[in-house]
Amino acid sequence: MKSRLLLVAAAFALTASTAQATPINWADVGGLRTFKDTNTGRVWLDMDNFFNAAATSGTTGFQMIAIAQGAGFTFASESDVRALLDPLPLNGGQWMSYAEVMGYGIPRQLIWGMYDDGNGNPYGWAYSYSQDPQWLYYDDGTDANLVQNAGGEGSVDMGIWAYQTGTTSVPDPGSSLLLLGIGLASLRAWKNRLG
Repeated sequence: MKSRLLLVAAAFALTASTAQATPINWADVGGLRTFKDTNTGRVWLDMDNFFNAAATSGTTGFQMIAIAQGAGFTFASESDVRALLDPLPLNGGQWMSYAEVMGYGIPRQLIWGMYDDGNGNPYGWAYSYSQDPQWLYYDDGTDANLVQNAGGEGSVDMGIWAYQTGTTSVPDPGSSLLLLGIGLASLRAWKNRLG
């Protein structure tokens, strides 16, 4: 009986540990829309906080960074962005579900934002069009003095990758469930031993 319980607990924990990371809508911070990364536990700014799909001009990169930092967010490095995006697959039609949570440029079906590539201005950007099978990264791609768009009305659609300062990683759900499974199996074994 003990071995069966341990086997069930281990199988349950293994199944739970393979759960896919995903972004989820989160509470507004300082009037800015956010989402939470269930993989790292960080709270990120939505990509569409700073642009208007009907406009021909909007907020520059430096203005976006200043607003984000004023609200307690950190302008993300490439490694921060990779920790968010690399666990999010795009090969099975997941783009729209990410876009609905993370925000995107409506006319171009594009999730993209500027990140700190460590080289100063111009900064890099990470992006994915709706048809892309992976996330793409491009260092030295964008001048933060400019508003990035495709040159016409309805194309102001670049955000910044920024996460909330002070947020901490959440434990992997699989680890928590494994501990729960082991605890339940131990409790059952202890109960069987007593009586």
